[in-house]
Amino acid sequence: MIGRVDRLSGGVCAVDITPPLGLEPGAWRLRTGRAEAVAEPLLAQALVLDDGRRRIAVVSTDLLSITRGLAVATRQRAHELTGIAPEAVLLNASHNHSAPVLSDAGSIRALIAMGGYERYAAGLPERIAGAIYGASARLEPVAIGSGVGRAPGISINRVDPQRPVDDTVTVLRVDGARGPVAVVVAFACHGTCMGGQTLSWNADFPHALRDALRPAVPAAECLFLQACAGDLAPLDYWFGNEAATPHGFPARDRVGTGLAAEVRRLLPAIRTVPDAALAAASRVVPLRRRRLPWSDAELQAMERRLAAQAEPPYPVAWPDGVHTATSAQRFPLHYQRGAFRLYQDMRRRQEVPLEAEVQVLAVGENALVGLPFELFSGPGRALRERSPFPTTAVLGYCNDYLGYLPPTADLDLVADVPLETVLDQDRYRWAYGITNTNVDRGEIDRLLAAAGDLLGALHRS
Repeated sequence: MIGRVDRLSGGVCAVDITPPLGLEPGAWRLRTGRAEAVAEPLLAQALVLDDGRRRIAVVSTDLLSITRGLAVATRQRAHELTGIAPEAVLLNASHNHSAPVLSDAGSIRALIAMGGYERYAAGLPERIAGAIYGASARLEPVAIGSGVGRAPGISINRVDPQRPVDDTVTVLRVDGARGPVAVVVAFACHGTCMGGQTLSWNADFPHALRDALRPAVPAAECLFLQACAGDLAPLDYWFGNEAATPHGFPARDRVGTGLAAEVRRLLPAIRTVPDAALAAASRVVPLRRRRLPWSDAELQAMERRLAAQAEPPYPVAWPDGVHTATSAQRFPLHYQRGAFRLYQDMRRRQEVPLEAEVQVLAVGENALVGLPFELFSGPGRALRERSPFPTTAVLGYCNDYLGYLPPTADLDLVADVPLETVLDQDRYRWAYGITNTNVDRGEIDRLLAAAGDLLGALHRS
């Protein structure tokens, strides 16, 4: 067990990381418009904790993903400003699909990076590291505690609505002299409430969560950490649902306020302690890329077939009839080409391992596990249940973006399916996240074992 310390200190800071107007907004394609307004700012929020021996930083961002280059540059700059070790800085993206698509040279080919973001992306490390510096400058004596609850009814398994949903809500409360200074909320749900109907920058449901919590903890910064949401979507947004709840502000407010209601219920019962010790560890696990079952000849023939087809004209913004639950069936060519680009990249780099960072931060009896995947909820839940820490939040979308990671059993469901059938969006859209993972069969077990080893090592230290 991690040793006790005399006193814990902490500080929080938030900075605005909203992109400029006039650029193509968000991860939603099938439209031609540019960002024309800001519904609310996109934030990077930092919580820094110091036990007198070690300092750690937890950073939440309203981004779609954290690229490896962004993580390395941010950690380096934060180390220069504060002395915090790189492995003690956890960067989490809320997986907000209304944020820009960013990539760097080593990124997997999961989404098409948008043009015009070079200057914005170049400035992000300085801005996010600035939030860490600002939090370090505000250190004060604090006490910390945790609570775990559930928020049913606001998320669904989008692969199969009959599958279990991990609706666990993990909350850390950090109290200063005048009450809570930070509330950290971990929950698993895709940030896809808004869809492509709006051309305004927005933070999706984490903004509604922050708004709904403000009356209860007016002086606190609320940090949302995205958990293992690879197969979890908002409300009834399962693939193929023709009657899904419309995209927009009412949908995002329903998810955010529903989550906030459980957080408000948990907060008063949390017991905080002032002597929680800190620890951090990180390990890079090289994972074998997925071996595609199709021949080069099959891939080349499909490439010619897809290239010969013309995409339809797209509107400025999505009409109400377009929905993330059914857009692939409405516009299959766009999604087929995206999947095919990913397959080409897998084949081209099949001998180059995926360098996956596994990170664990420990705060007394609480642990945060950071993984760079859109991990499916089942494996995330299993890792959490095996943790030696009383409270553990297993997070995806941390410190890099390496795509989807389903359990091995799900890969077996598509193992012998022909290429043409896999690309058929009417028949195999349900398997999105399985058909397009970059990770080979069985490799998830090595990743989870490494995370378990780090949890055990920190718990024993």
